[in-house]
Amino acid sequence: MRIGILLLALGVGVSAAGSERNAADAFEQLKVLAGDWQADLPGFGAMTNSVRLASNGRAIEETLGTPADNELSVYTRDGDRVLLTHFCALTPDGHVARLATVPIKGAFDGLEFVFRDATNLHDLAAPHMRRVWLIIRDHDHFTEKWTKIEKGKDTVFDLNFVRR
Repeated sequence: MRIGILLLALGVGVSAAGSERNAADAFEQLKVLAGDWQADLPGFGAMTNSVRLASNGRAIEETLGTPADNELSVYTRDGDRVLLTHFCALTPDGHVARLATVPIKGAFDGLEFVFRDATNLHDLAAPHMRRVWLIIRDHDHFTEKWTKIEKGKDTVFDLNFVRR
């Protein structure tokens, strides 16, 4: 079964000193996710997640899914935002969805990515990821919450990853 999921909730904390964070800091925080992860998704079973740095650290590549079915996401900086480009396996044609954070100018607790645009998505009523929350809990745990919209109805995939 095809699954449309991406990093959703990235919980990035603010230091006790209350220092401000920005998109560069948020992107650097994402880099700590490099490695191999696992989560259980009710109804689908064990999900694996492999995160690696690419393009000399300017991109973060995430491969998420099962051995039989996976998807690819790439995170990059986009000015004062973080951009998520998701290569979805949800539809027979596949599509590439781009989601972005709002401009990050101050403190933040997590990263919320919202739908910006897509290629090869023939109709906005077609199933696609419209929101992702990403929260880093600690060095060995993070959460992603993917929201898929289909026929006007949201489905949330809540993934609690543990480092393997």
